[in-house]
Amino acid sequence: MGTGAVSALLNDFPYGQENDNLRIAGCVWFILNLAIFVFACVCSLLRYVMYPEIFWLMLSHTSQSLYIGCFPMGAATLINSALALNQNWGFGGKGFLYFLWGCWWLDSAFSYLVAFGMLYTMASGPFGMSIPSRIWQLYGFCQYVPLVVASSTGGLLSEALRPHAHTLALISTAFSFVMVAMGLAFALMMITIYLLRLLVHSVPDPGLILSAFIVLGPLGQGGFSLLINGTSISELLPLHVGADFPQSALTGQMIFAVCFCGAYALWAIGIAWVVVAVCSIYHVVAVRRTKISFNMGYWGMIFPNGVFALLIVELSRVLQSPFFKVLGSLWSALTFLLWGYIFVRSIPPFIDGSLFMAPCLPDGRTRQQLLPMSQTHSHTSQVHASPDIVPYSPLRGEKLDVHGVLRDRREG
Repeated sequence: MGTGAVSALLNDFPYGQENDNLRIAGCVWFILNLAIFVFACVCSLLRYVMYPEIFWLMLSHTSQSLYIGCFPMGAATLINSALALNQNWGFGGKGFLYFLWGCWWLDSAFSYLVAFGMLYTMASGPFGMSIPSRIWQLYGFCQYVPLVVASSTGGLLSEALRPHAHTLALISTAFSFVMVAMGLAFALMMITIYLLRLLVHSVPDPGLILSAFIVLGPLGQGGFSLLINGTSISELLPLHVGADFPQSALTGQMIFAVCFCGAYALWAIGIAWVVVAVCSIYHVVAVRRTKISFNMGYWGMIFPNGVFALLIVELSRVLQSPFFKVLGSLWSALTFLLWGYIFVRSIPPFIDGSLFMAPCLPDGRTRQQLLPMSQTHSHTSQVHASPDIVPYSPLRGEKLDVHGVLRDRREG
């Protein structure tokens, strides 16, 4: 996702678009993003095919399961970059455009499955505000962001389809408005819970403190989606000119005005959350005097900042504002530097294999985490002393030895 956001920023950078240098760089990042996406999908597929029980462990894990939404979001960034390749260079022609449109429908369907499937899992599984683990309160809105990301992809596709198929473009935009409304509604509700977590339990631990920037994801992507789809609908409506709404000649412009107000409000909220994130990090580093060591959570900062930069750049185009143009350029440049730093720092864990460790596997858990659910009631004080520990319930056929370690199913 982060690499895809960088590719999108290169294609939409406010300066230097009169030559093809940035577009060529965007194509290079698209190829890199595609390679990373395919590699991650193949590794995950092999893991779940060779060890199918890990899949169910992952679904029941209170933190790792929240990242399922990264798959449709990553796929959406690939569709966006491929669409830019089609529109800027004519790659694949109209047939490739329709192929991307079909891929978008598949990605949208998977986004709905993730959003409502995880909502059901969180409501019926080992999630909730009463359990010791509060990780989902930090990342709980991640499964709803795919709806917002897919809606922005639909708006971009609608703009590309409009010269070829007016009806298909209108259907895509209408469907995208439904997705962005659902995704933003759920995400804003979960952000409220995140704020409650900050007020009740103070700032997160150093290992989770960078999660404060994740809030920029739904805000930035939601505002960008509203502007893209608002622009698209303003050019598609009205279908037939009449005196009343929606046949009025001003229908499209009225809808766009509402979308702009919503996008501007989301930008303002995003700026407020940047202040909250910076203050939270300052509290951990300066007040608690705790070092924030490098971990894979750093990657969670790239996509939110990238899509927030996209929102600022799009606002600069709509308003023709030099202020937003400069701010969008600076935010984009900061995202580029952040991506480069994190990419280089991620090479050693990629080489030694620690990058591929699954948090849901019992090998990395404490003994308390491996105890059956029936035994955890006598260890309430221990559980509350470590808020990120989640009791582990063995699957059917699994056994625990006297030390609380998961035994192989083939052992007697």
